[in-house]
Amino acid sequence: MLKPRIRIRLAELDKKQSDIYKDLGVSPQQFSNWVKGDSSPYLETAFKLARMLDCKVDDLWEYKE
Repeated sequence: MLKPRIRIRLAELDKKQSDIYKDLGVSPQQFSNWVKGDSSPYLETAFKLARMLDCKVDDLWEYKE
C-alpha cells in the first residue's frame, strides 16, 4: 500500500494543488485522488511530479505493508 506524502511536500514549498495539476496536464479531481491516496499516477507522471516538486519519487509516497 502506498501512503501519499504529496500534501506535505506542497506545504513545504508553499504551493497549491492548482499550481501543479495544470502544469502536469491532469484534472483537478485526478490530482486530488493522488493526494488522498485514492489512486496513483503512471510512473512517468510520478517522476515529472517529483521533478516539479524538487524531490525524489520516494519522497512523495511511502510504502506501507
